[in-house]
Amino acid sequence: MPILICIISAFFWAAFDLTRKLTLEKISSVNLLLIFTLAQFVIFFTWLFYEDFSINLVSYLLPGIVLIVIGLLSALLFLKAIKQSDLSLTIPLLSLSPMFSSLFSFFFLNEKLSNIQYLGVFLVIFGTLILYSKKITFNEIIKSFKIILTNNSAKLMIIVSIIWSLTPVLDKLCLKNSSINIHGLIQSLGMILLLILLLRKNSDYKTVNIKKNWQLILLTVSIGTTATILQFYAILSNYVPIMESIKRSIGQLSSVFLGKLFFDEKITKPKVLGVIILSIGVYFIV
Repeated sequence: MPILICIISAFFWAAFDLTRKLTLEKISSVNLLLIFTLAQFVIFFTWLFYEDFSINLVSYLLPGIVLIVIGLLSALLFLKAIKQSDLSLTIPLLSLSPMFSSLFSFFFLNEKLSNIQYLGVFLVIFGTLILYSKKITFNEIIKSFKIILTNNSAKLMIIVSIIWSLTPVLDKLCLKNSSINIHGLIQSLGMILLLILLLRKNSDYKTVNIKKNWQLILLTVSIGTTATILQFYAILSNYVPIMESIKRSIGQLSSVFLGKLFFDEKITKPKVLGVIILSIGVYFIV
């Protein structure tokens, strides 16, 4: 059952990636985030009346505040990246998150990596290079270093991967000191306040035609909220690395096929091989 929750959650996240990209063609990223977090706030607030909640505010405060700030930053960068580039070239880069988590543990916690984890790190890097190569040849794979370094969306998604390597850990720390409903409420409220500050400073974001695009927006919000809640349950019932491995593998495979189906993105041999190697690498790391 715990693994099944991870799998279902992963498919919802894959669908959320798709609907977010579709919605970004209609409204700005800040407006999308604001609508999404407002909907989450309402859901988690209502949840408080149907289920008991608990929180150890002293222990929750620091990881909770950090999570709000980096959550908003990574969400904005993520939306900008998928808006600018193909799903099949950006979503697979999130497979770097487990690699960064392992490296952070090595350097800051002195947790030694096993030989199989080192192999996983190598495969993740190698798979990323193949993903961005034009052909599966040595010269083209080497050239993809330059492509990644000059590709703005790739750089943004790598930053997101670094941040998202920390967020599940912070979520787990928060959920040790709070129930899911109050945790979701605090996180959504914090992000709403920060987003309102952004909207006040950027008048360009103030216009949005919700009435015209309400069906797509509602679908995106519903899928995203379900994915978030399922992930909270997945974190509580599984080790974070297991959850991340399942989520990333399903997400990157889905990005290739959904990208083709909805945006006519090309399915190339480097993309398919790169995603497969990335998935194997993530499996070895965790």
